[in-house]
Order: sequence, then structure tokens, then C-alpha cells
Amino acid sequence: MIKRSFNYKGYILLESLIALSIVCLIVLGYMSSNTFLLKKNKQAIEELALYRMLYEETKHYENHGGELRRTIKKRDKEYQLYFYKGDDELREVEIMDGKDKIKIKKE
Repeated sequence: MIKRSFNYKGYILLESLIALSIVCLIVLGYMSSNTFLLKKNKQAIEELALYRMLYEETKHYENHGGELRRTIKKRDKEYQLYFYKGDDELREVEIMDGKDKIKIKKE
């Protein structure tokens, strides 16, 4: 009789561990890229809010006038707004919220 030797002890376990590690690496890569994109999205939303605030306050200033330096409190945040005039018209507008700063110049 021919004697067959099946020496596959632990082969299925090793194959399962390799497959599990590959799946874990894919999931971790997805999670890290997703976290990065969420942070970038939050930064973009905060920057858009600054631009929106700057636009609204500039329109208000153009229509109604007022002080050249203002402090505005909205949604638990404090904004500093500066208008710079030259030749009786707006030349530059700047808004800050503590960490971000946006400046628009008219040329």
C-alpha cells in the first residue's frame, strides 16, 4: 500500500491569520483616510463660515456704515472685523476668529 502523508497541520490557521491581517490593514487604511478627510471637511466649513461672515458684514457696512473695527459674537465664537478705507471707499477688509485670518484687498 502506498502511504500518503498529509502534513498540513496549522495550514488553515496560518491562512486565516494572513487573511485577517490583510483585512485589518485595509480597514485601518480606510479609517485613517476617512479621519483625514473629515478633518479637512471641518476646516473647509470653518473657512466658509469666515467668508460668509465677512461678506455679510461688508454688505452691512456698505449699506449702513458704522465703525471701522468691530467685534462680533455669533454661535459662541468671537470675530474681529477690520475695514480699511482709502479715498472714501473700502480698500481692504479683514476678519479673524482667533486662529484663522482672511484678508481681501481691492486693487
